[in-house]
Amino acid sequence: MIGDSIRISIVCPFFNEESIIELATLRMLGNLRQQLGPSGWELILVDDGSKDSSLEILLRILKMQPGAVRLITLARNQGRGRALKTGIDAARGDVIVTTEVDCSWGDDIVPRLVNVLEEQPEIDFVVASPHLPGGGLANVPLNRVLLTTVGNLIIRGLFASGVTMNTGMTRAYRRGVIQPLVAHENGKEFHLEVLLKLLTLGFKAGEIPATITWQDKKLARHVESKRKSSTNIQKTINSHLRFVAIAQPVRYFAWFAFLSLLVGLGFIISAVWMLIVHGPAVFLAIIGLIMLLFSLLFLGFSVVFFQMRESMREEWMRSYPLPHPPSAQRGAPVALDKALAE
Repeated sequence: MIGDSIRISIVCPFFNEESIIELATLRMLGNLRQQLGPSGWELILVDDGSKDSSLEILLRILKMQPGAVRLITLARNQGRGRALKTGIDAARGDVIVTTEVDCSWGDDIVPRLVNVLEEQPEIDFVVASPHLPGGGLANVPLNRVLLTTVGNLIIRGLFASGVTMNTGMTRAYRRGVIQPLVAHENGKEFHLEVLLKLLTLGFKAGEIPATITWQDKKLARHVESKRKSSTNIQKTINSHLRFVAIAQPVRYFAWFAFLSLLVGLGFIISAVWMLIVHGPAVFLAIIGLIMLLFSLLFLGFSVVFFQMRESMREEWMRSYPLPHPPSAQRGAPVALDKALAE
């Protein structure tokens, strides 16, 4: 396969997965060979500084799978985002798919994502989502179901990306779209950063439904390390909200300005009504004026952050190689379900 033209690159990062890495890799390879054929693709596994025997297990598998897998190792753990971007930058395929090596997003997720880009040339990248009709979450602990569902609803309200799964890693990009993108986030915020930048640069997103199924071994590890997982969940929530707040504060301040204006006008109208009916209502008038001042303050912040966002957009455009995307307008993501034809 090394000598063949690479059409599709599949990038899968991992960290300390010795309990599942062998079976997961063999399952992924079996799916790819069956669905994509014996050549024309590459599987890139990125070891994000694992401290267990994951790497040794994979090296043993590579001896039995010549040319089927490319293995990239990072000297230390840097986070999923950095591992993904490292694999993306090394990819040779025209289409780059990022997903979990254990096929938890579905055995056919790779060809389904690829088919969208092949059949819809106007779409630049595709997101797999369990929140679309036809998608779902199977064998996933209730706390994680609530986390991803509520978390993505909140992010959708604040982030305005237009997709239903902002935090998922399973996506397909055209190589010319994702490789030139400069990404700074090393952790899971990478997914939000990529969405923000690609949409701001004018690229168009598609979205397909997918079902996430946790494997039994992954569930067992979750139970055994409950305290560690809880800490990671809290860290993830905080970091995601912080990134969204930094990425698009214009929306917040605009809403605060609007609400302050309504409240201030309400107090002013009440003060005028009290003046006509009962006499001066100084307290209501003062509160109303204070709220109007807050409205002007929030409006000023909104304008400042809007200018900052436009400056960031111009910087991203300068760092992105020519030719730039044809438009800087955000296109509405298209919900698609292109299942692999049997």
